[in-house]
Amino acid sequence: AKALSSMSAIVFVPFVQVFGFALFLLPWTFYVLYLASLGDQKVTTITINSETVTVREFEFDDEVRQAGWYMLFCLFWTSQFIVAVGHIGMSTAVATWYFSRDKSSVNSLTPYYSLGMVLRFHAGTAAFGSLLIALVQIVRTAIAYAQRKAKESGSKVAEYVLACCTCCIWCLEKFLKFLNRNAYIQTAIFSTSFCPSARNAFFLIARNIARVGAVTLVGGFVELIGKLFIVGCACLGSFVIMDTLYEDEVNGLFLPVLFVYFLAYFTAEMFLEIYHIAILTLLQCFIADEEMFGTSDSAFAEPDLRGYLKEHGAIKEKKGFS
Repeated sequence: AKALSSMSAIVFVPFVQVFGFALFLLPWTFYVLYLASLGDQKVTTITINSETVTVREFEFDDEVRQAGWYMLFCLFWTSQFIVAVGHIGMSTAVATWYFSRDKSSVNSLTPYYSLGMVLRFHAGTAAFGSLLIALVQIVRTAIAYAQRKAKESGSKVAEYVLACCTCCIWCLEKFLKFLNRNAYIQTAIFSTSFCPSARNAFFLIARNIARVGAVTLVGGFVELIGKLFIVGCACLGSFVIMDTLYEDEVNGLFLPVLFVYFLAYFTAEMFLEIYHIAILTLLQCFIADEEMFGTSDSAFAEPDLRGYLKEHGAIKEKKGFS
């Protein structure tokens, strides 16, 4: 809470990400529409209940199909890159606050200065981490496409095998996202590249599995409660308002409330992610501080955290991440 209150403008970082993604979508949508226009129209006539129906389909050659897969991969990679830049930037801002002796030097401009630092020094880390996720996502999409084709052909064996592959790829994607998130925090703290950061994050989690597990579970639970509360209040409020003011002007409230649900969920996801990143970053900063400085006066921990270190027997000898 102290870190975020010192950098209140950090809540606008997701808007910067959305703006960057919108800039990417403009040319991407243009090229996708151009590819869609390259198909050859095929007209077929079928008879249904003595009525003739004309069906128009578009057929694409192999080059256009490959270009479509390439554009889809670009969408996955760029979206994950924007997420990674925002993640490293927010983690850098929180780490800067933690390791600052003078907390007043951290202000609302720190998150945006951190984003600039990420684009200048850690764009490769964000690109490599997002590339791994994008590769898994494109493979998962290809398997889903093959699964649909297998279902159309009636091959149950292939359908079940591909379903198992989809589950495995989904688990791999979740693991990589978890590892990337912690690797980005290591990059924010120590300015290391992706592979050393991922290795350090893995061993840090292994050394402090109880702490990381507890914080992850509690943080995830609080985030879930926050999402349910925000979405529930938004949907209930919109239903009451529309039912009161526009009762005679609309035929049903399901679709408007459904739209509010998606909008509220997206908003809650966007802002609660900031708190989740801040919690995980502070945890790793706390562990790094503990392992490097222990309970000495050189530690950067706040007085209450130092008391926790002394009470629970913190590491007193200076250690590094290895």
